Amino acid sequence: MSRGHRAVPHTADIALEAWADSREECLAEAVLALVETFADFGEAVPDDSVMIALAEETDEELLVTLLDEVVYLVEVAGRVAVDVSVDERTGVTEGQVEMRLATVPVETVVQVGALPKAVTLHGLRFGREAGMWHAHVVVDV
Repeated sequence: MSRGHRAVPHTADIALEAWADSREECLAEAVLALVETFADFGEAVPDDSVMIALAEETDEELLVTLLDEVVYLVEVAGRVAVDVSVDERTGVTEGQVEMRLATVPVETVVQVGALPKAVTLHGLRFGREAGMWHAHVVVDV
């Protein structure tokens, strides 16, 4: 299995790229890429988690909604996602992607960059390429 993420140069904003063998793993990598642009969570041990059930119509909408939730957690709840896992779908939630974001209080991380304001639709890409899932998203800071 290969998966990863990185931030890439982009004029006045931050562009993120993520890749993985599955859609859900690529979503998780995109979350970590976003968080690492503004926080160094080092060895932080999560003390809470948030479950997000997403059922958007397109894969791109799914990615944007998930990343918007991560931004919302920081802005409103004062929590930073430090780990991401994908929960199994049940008969009740079939068709949804269920993500569990393990979080820590924002004051327990070191801020290393500007906090994200919003995920933009400009240049958004998320889908299968060459046998792997790839995401590219620009974040307004």
